[in-house]
Amino acid sequence: MFSLQNKMIIAENCKEYRAKSYMSDLQTSYISNDCSNCINFSNNTCTKNLFNKIGKMISIN
Repeated sequence: MFSLQNKMIIAENCKEYRAKSYMSDLQTSYISNDCSNCINFSNNTCTKNLFNKIGKMISIN
């Protein structure tokens, strides 16, 4: 299980990250993105199957 901080790091490193709303994009300077705010993240799962791959790459580095 990944923490909120890990989800933020994964979102920052994901090329497929797309904010669910335009307002989320505007708030990036105030609030960091995380996977739960991505259109490709549904039911706690990445529909692009990138969440675990990116998480593993980050944990190695």
